[in-house]
Amino acid sequence: MKDSLSALPCFINVEKISSITLGLSQKCFKVNADNKVYFAKTITSAIEVTVALNAAKQVFSPAVYYHDQHWLITDYIDSNTITNTAIHMDKKINHAIKLMKKCHQLDAKPAKFSPEKITLQLINNNDYSVQEKTELLRLSESILSVLNHSRDLVCCHGDLNFSNILIDQEENTWLVDFECSCAAPVEYDLAMFIAVNNIKKDNVTVIIEQYEQGTHLMNINIKLLYHYLAFSYFINSLWYTHAYQDSNDIKLFNLQQQQWKKFIALTDN
Repeated sequence: MKDSLSALPCFINVEKISSITLGLSQKCFKVNADNKVYFAKTITSAIEVTVALNAAKQVFSPAVYYHDQHWLITDYIDSNTITNTAIHMDKKINHAIKLMKKCHQLDAKPAKFSPEKITLQLINNNDYSVQEKTELLRLSESILSVLNHSRDLVCCHGDLNFSNILIDQEENTWLVDFECSCAAPVEYDLAMFIAVNNIKKDNVTVIIEQYEQGTHLMNINIKLLYHYLAFSYFINSLWYTHAYQDSNDIKLFNLQQQQWKKFIALTDN
């Protein structure tokens, strides 16, 4: 993989390539080349490039230097993810919501969110017994039946994990990793943000208030947000199950358990 990266036409002289980890996403690298430093990420779809280009133009994502069907090369930001900082949770949420609102105002038009397709793929991709699969399909039907697809759609990030927010010493922030971007209701992005960061229920009201503050965007439908929250816990649990089966990483198993317990607690109420 490093050989194909160093052979890209955007580089003349590659001095060093280092693997880096921002979260649980695609392979990422730090590239020292031509007296500059770049961030390189493998991509799986053109949607990620489209949204990254638009976000870079609005200067809340790193500038895009090169892209093709396999690679996205951007400026390297000397920073940490806010996951790896001592910033208080309230401040982390504030940074994230500001970036989310900017993403929702992009002119980019990613593919329309299809919760049915995503759920079915995740259930079929995992090594479940016939009985387990039947039960998961039954649960998915009840979850999907209450989702409202008639709401206005915006450009959602789709995976606004704190590990996808970069912050430097001056507290400038950038949003990265748009591979899950989709056109969906605002409530979906908020719900996935709450779920994937394991944010406590006590913070939900604050998140909604911060999103609605100083914006002309629609008011948040709280009931719909909680429907999407159940959906997010459900599909995250399925995704972590699949990832754990592939890697046998106990961290992924613990994340699966965390999301499943949140799903049960929410749907039992």
